[in-house]
Amino acid sequence: MRIRISKIDSQEVLACVEAELSNGHSVHQKAVAWVTAVIAGLGLVASAVTSGLGHTNTAAHVAANAMSLFGYFQAQALLGMMAVPLPPIVAAWTQNFQWSMGIIRVGFLQRLATWYQRSTGGTPTTHLSSLSVTSIRVQKRALEMTDRMARLVGRSNAGSLDLVNKEQTVLRGIERVGFRAKMETTNIFMTGYIFFIVFILLTTLSVIAFKFICEGLVKAGKMKSDKFLDFRNGWQTVLKGIMYRVILIGFPQMMVLCFWEYTRRDSPAEVVLAVFTMITMIGILAWASSKVVRIAQRSIAMHKNPAYILYSDPVALNKWGFLYVQFKAAAYWFIIPILFHVLIKALFIGVAQSNGVAQAIALLLIEAALLVGVCVMRPYMDKKTNGFNIAIVVINFVGALFFLFFSDVFGAPVSYLIPRLPKTLF
Repeated sequence: MRIRISKIDSQEVLACVEAELSNGHSVHQKAVAWVTAVIAGLGLVASAVTSGLGHTNTAAHVAANAMSLFGYFQAQALLGMMAVPLPPIVAAWTQNFQWSMGIIRVGFLQRLATWYQRSTGGTPTTHLSSLSVTSIRVQKRALEMTDRMARLVGRSNAGSLDLVNKEQTVLRGIERVGFRAKMETTNIFMTGYIFFIVFILLTTLSVIAFKFICEGLVKAGKMKSDKFLDFRNGWQTVLKGIMYRVILIGFPQMMVLCFWEYTRRDSPAEVVLAVFTMITMIGILAWASSKVVRIAQRSIAMHKNPAYILYSDPVALNKWGFLYVQFKAAAYWFIIPILFHVLIKALFIGVAQSNGVAQAIALLLIEAALLVGVCVMRPYMDKKTNGFNIAIVVINFVGALFFLFFSDVFGAPVSYLIPRLPKTLF
């Protein structure tokens, strides 16, 4: 809130006081982010260990549910990245899941991202360092009240409206998310990209280290020779499959950030990096999906059943299984509409940051299409997995519906939707 004191006769500004009003409580808590990250990580690790022990069916169920849960976390983060005026409680809640999009502040990484941008011809923003001279406002429903107050001041004190609006910057969508994470908006893309590369490197090193640890334990006689035998014999094929899975996990994150970077153009090198990453990831997943389709078609031609080669060939299962093991055999192709759904959603969120209404309408239609497809097809491996994923899709659709109202497309105030929220949640 900003208060300006002026003389009535000369309109001379005598004093200005600005303060952020808060009761100190919020649903944005680091504990929530850590707990959700640990749950997602443990699910993925548990599926890998279970698969290595030879329990393929159990591993497939654990991996399917873990991937669906992680996808839900990313969907919540994507909602927070939309350029829609959000109630403070919604902005705070979605901020808890931004770690799944690589929006994690680390001091030296911020300095590295700024250095890289300057070195490649870009100009970093200075929102955080100029807070003493510039008023930074995140786009939210509270701004409506601020604007109404400014109009009242303008009517009661002629000419002061320009003073109220002077040196103010409103951040929306992805910029709002980055600012709330205490990072410059020009560092958001590089931060997400660096964390994705680090994730790939750590995963690769972990698999290689686990291979040598297992071999060392077997030679030392501290582990039976038949433990993790499939992994030890075909660890390179398993590693390739894990890399494909990592690319699938990072696909929503990098698509949004790459599309967004293409519109922002923080530096020429970052734009080239974004375009290269986008084309590479789309090409890899498109190739993998087409490979699964070709294997299934060969299986149908030879055995009248797509599941025969897809599930009995260990090479195909370890390398390409991440794309189809969560689905029933007849719906092995359903990963294609899933990837297309993610790509279109990322396109609207990354490119249409200047139009929150367009984002809200597009997201509602996209989520409705997926909801109809999942409910009609029921493509997942069993009844429980179908129920779990349908519940996630329903929640995402309801969230998209609320965001349509938040976008003011109907002109209804948000108080009609959530009239009495507890103040301690803001």
